[in-house]
Amino acid sequence: MLIPLMISLSQPVQLAQAEPCKMTVFFNSRIRYDDEINNCPILKGTFYNDDWKVELSQWEPGLYVYRGTNRITGDKIELMSSQIAGTVDRPQYRFKNGEVVYAVSFQRSDPNTIRVEIFENSTRIFNQLLNR
Repeated sequence: MLIPLMISLSQPVQLAQAEPCKMTVFFNSRIRYDDEINNCPILKGTFYNDDWKVELSQWEPGLYVYRGTNRITGDKIELMSSQIAGTVDRPQYRFKNGEVVYAVSFQRSDPNTIRVEIFENSTRIFNQLLNR
């Protein structure tokens, strides 16, 4: 039994590379046609936890909307962005408000849960999961 195990362990292991998110928006002014090519899943909907409500939507090709509401204070923020990052299996959409960045990520295998992180001057000040 040791010989087959040694042989299998000595074989090179092929690790799958994670495919990065890429987005391109095409605009044709002659026929007013916008088209988006985005290899990452677009997540739309409303997500909650005890303190926050976040609505994600798409305004137009290549432009996403983040609406956040603090369920305790009632404070609201609405941001639009076309910045994507991450991988096809774990995309991340980023929304900027001055020096503050709101990053929404999710796993393609679990579209009912998002992670919201808020960074101020590159320091993470918020990190919570929200569910549909």
